Amino acid sequence: MKSAFVVLSVLCGIAAAQSELDYAIGSYQDVPVLPDVAAPAGDAAPQMTNFNITSVASDVVEAVNTNTTVVTATNVVEDSVVVGKRQVTCTTRSFNAPQVTVPTDSPAAFQSYAPFAAAASAAAQPAAIPSGYALVPEFVNLLAAVKTSQYLTYTTQGLAAGYNPQVCAAKCNSLAGCVAFNIYYERNPLVVSVATQVPDDTVCPGLATSPSATLLKCAFYGIPVTADQATNVGQFQGQFHVVIAGSNAYIKTSAPTLPGYEGPVPFGGDSINAPAPVINHGYLRVQTFGQNVPFDPSLCATSCAAQTAYNAAHNIGLGPCVFFNVYVLTENGANGILTCTYFSTSYGPAYATNPGQYDAAGNHYEVTSSYGYYLDGYFVE
Repeated sequence: MKSAFVVLSVLCGIAAAQSELDYAIGSYQDVPVLPDVAAPAGDAAPQMTNFNITSVASDVVEAVNTNTTVVTATNVVEDSVVVGKRQVTCTTRSFNAPQVTVPTDSPAAFQSYAPFAAAASAAAQPAAIPSGYALVPEFVNLLAAVKTSQYLTYTTQGLAAGYNPQVCAAKCNSLAGCVAFNIYYERNPLVVSVATQVPDDTVCPGLATSPSATLLKCAFYGIPVTADQATNVGQFQGQFHVVIAGSNAYIKTSAPTLPGYEGPVPFGGDSINAPAPVINHGYLRVQTFGQNVPFDPSLCATSCAAQTAYNAAHNIGLGPCVFFNVYVLTENGANGILTCTYFSTSYGPAYATNPGQYDAAGNHYEVTSSYGYYLDGYFVE
């Protein structure tokens, strides 16, 4: 198990802040930046991020009760291990998509293989897009896959019949925290070590002329992805060149419903901009989560309830939490994080007017995937 950081910042009563987003940006700057991760090449056992909602929700409640700003959560990553014999044994790997050998078995021939492009283009047509998903803009038939700190896992299962985003969507829907997926073809060496699933320099080396095998993959992510994150262009395994083709990406078009709440009401790319000073108009607090925590509004709901209980128990003069705005906050178009802002007053879409802003250093903070949730009985239009 690896540990993951969840940053839960409580920024109330800062005189310099003019909007809820000022508080969120201040909190964002406390979040550790994690390295971008790509789905591993080949078909070794995938590294699976098991998003432990119960553990993180417990940390959220603890943060409310103690005003802790940085919480260490055990969210995590379960490292899968491929077990093999100590001596090096080579094998011909299985694959689930056509080998490209014409006109040559080469990276260039793979990336220009017309059936791969045709499959990706067909899967971008409206009738082929899975229900509840949208095609990521400008992310069709790319020669690269997504690389981001919010990577969850991948699969090759269920794709032997062909390029099918529906299979990926069904898997994403079953994964806690999954909100986006990337489907693509990957060129891999055909002959690999049994133990490592990559070439071995002494017995089955990866040569530039080694025969290839094609894997069709779905990779899954916990935050909406963009075409700018298609930076995984492959790798070299020895002299063998792993490359990618026919890469499409899809994102969920709505947030989940939550028990006890009305919504989600979509606010698009804007956050709530309550009347100033916000601390006199129902603003309670903001929370930002670590980059390894996926987009899960139920965490905001847990915190909202905990704040109501804390405020009542300590008689601190703040009303109950009846409404929250959840969104993804990015810095200079990257490193999106789950952000929740809480209120004792309900605000409708007419107040969702803040798409982002710049800080004093010139960094641009932008809001995406913004939604409102209202405690039952507190909905406003």
